[in-house]
Amino acid sequence: MKTKKPTILILTTHTGGGHLNLSQSLKNMLEDRYTIEIVDPQSRIIGWSYAVFSRYWVRFLIWQYTSTNNSFVAFCYQWILTVLSYRRLRKLIARVQPQLIITTHSLLSYAIAHTNAHQPQPVPLVFQLTDLGELHMTWFSVKHADAYLAPTREIFAQTIAQGIDRKRVHITGRPVRPQFLDIELSPTEKSKTLASLGFDPALLTIFLQGGAEGSAGVARLITGLLSIGKPVQIILAAGNNTRMVTMYANAKQVHVLPFTEVIAPYMAAADIIVGKAGASFITEAFMVEKPFLVTAFIPGQEAANLRFIEQHTLGWVCLEPLAQQELLRKIAYNPTLLAEKVEAIRAYKTWNRQMNQNICAVIDQLLSGEKGQ
Repeated sequence: MKTKKPTILILTTHTGGGHLNLSQSLKNMLEDRYTIEIVDPQSRIIGWSYAVFSRYWVRFLIWQYTSTNNSFVAFCYQWILTVLSYRRLRKLIARVQPQLIITTHSLLSYAIAHTNAHQPQPVPLVFQLTDLGELHMTWFSVKHADAYLAPTREIFAQTIAQGIDRKRVHITGRPVRPQFLDIELSPTEKSKTLASLGFDPALLTIFLQGGAEGSAGVARLITGLLSIGKPVQIILAAGNNTRMVTMYANAKQVHVLPFTEVIAPYMAAADIIVGKAGASFITEAFMVEKPFLVTAFIPGQEAANLRFIEQHTLGWVCLEPLAQQELLRKIAYNPTLLAEKVEAIRAYKTWNRQMNQNICAVIDQLLSGEKGQ
């Protein structure tokens, strides 16, 4: 008789593509051992609101982030969210009946911890910490989850500094989807992909993304990139921004990718990755061994990612349009500027992959009843 695999519930949100990618990456890592169910327990209006704000009213997201980024306000904010979501989470746990819960978003952390604690039989709770350089204080409203998975050394240090028991914090690197682990990075494969797009493998190729919701104001950026004085070609990941897809549908030097699950081959075919400083996007860039040029970020939420890129020599931070054009002009005429970054990028990629192996070990230990050992 076949033994039923333990069930793991992964909680995520539709607030940008990063949390969804992270959840899917965890599922891919764990699904051979466990039954995985990914759920966004929030109302659909939350995801819709984030898409609108990230595209048209980023100042609101900045205000929300900064105004809640201290211990007292973060706790109050979490408590309000818990009151609003407690019944929904109880029903979810009753339906799924998980043996372990993982959350990938800080605004779900306190609510699920509170709900889980009031179950007849609480299950192990794991926080998959998300950012690369610094976490929002809402992650630390709960200090007694069974495990905190830190994607970087920086996040590990911050988590310890916030009073989390060191035995509960594990450096695991940032998980990525299998397509970024199995991708072939040979020049031949790159040329094949570019040829399929009608592009010339000899030209500088830029992979440009404004986030899953198309939020980085890329129209102005594309105009600048196409005027650097040397021919370039742009692979534009437009996400769910149908207006952007229509705008560049017939542009000769731009190939538009609407939302697609398979993105790794196109990133690997580029010479440089350009766009907003989201943690998932940065991680995927170094997994395909490409330098990352930050041209936009959400202040507060993604500010520490800029320092992270510079500290680990993974690319450049260049936020002014004229400076971006000048840097890409230099790169177009001197490709060795890209090659100089590759050694550091490969070293960080190797470290991240090695640390990813800790994730299954931590989950296995928790489900075997060896918490804190």
